[in-house]
Amino acid sequence: MAVISPALNAAYFDITKVGSSSVKEALWRLETGEPFAGTGLTKVRNHLRWRLARAGLAEPRNIHEEPGYRNQRYDLAQVPDGYARFTLVRDPAARLRSAWRDKINRAQFEWRGEVMDLEADGLPLDPSFGEFIDHFELYRSISRPVRVHVTPYSWHLGSNLKEFDQVFRIEDGGALAAWMSDQAGHSVELPRENSSAGEVRDDRLSVAQIEKLFVITAPDYALLGDLYDADAAAEMFRARSAA
Repeated sequence: MAVISPALNAAYFDITKVGSSSVKEALWRLETGEPFAGTGLTKVRNHLRWRLARAGLAEPRNIHEEPGYRNQRYDLAQVPDGYARFTLVRDPAARLRSAWRDKINRAQFEWRGEVMDLEADGLPLDPSFGEFIDHFELYRSISRPVRVHVTPYSWHLGSNLKEFDQVFRIEDGGALAAWMSDQAGHSVELPRENSSAGEVRDDRLSVAQIEKLFVITAPDYALLGDLYDADAAAEMFRARSAA
């Protein structure tokens, strides 16, 4: 399901680990006139609720849980006629690495109550990137954060990018913000969301792990066509791992 924006006369199809929090926050501000966390006392209350959620004392509330902003399987049925369809994509292998860096770790597993299940299968709670790739299917079968953040591009976008009016690459800087500004008739900024601390886990991959990474992501590269070069991306991973 897309996020429908009357302010842009457009429908946004989100993809996990591809700036979706930033785009949804910008759309929320366009439609409501304020940040998702609110301002003043509302912001304080929401911040307190979030801290309680982190401590396991309340249900987490984030923009992805709001009606109309939830991450759901691709469906054109609810897009109004005449609305522009747009999405934001990134290199598939880099997206998978980002999911590992931000979501595949002890803190996430503890928060979601998944530690016991992972340990029962002998899986590390803070895996290296190589360990994650080696056990990719098992991590995905056990952990919801893994499943949510590595869903294939086709789950989000269907099977034909020609159904979209605009497909932006996250690597192309401010192209999306510029287009949103044109659609809105005034300047639109994309806030930086979900930034993470420096990564200290090992992200090097063996030759076999690089091969598996690009088997996993092959359908994504195929869907995205000439937007990304899988061979060039694989060479970057080989160079990083050899350094």
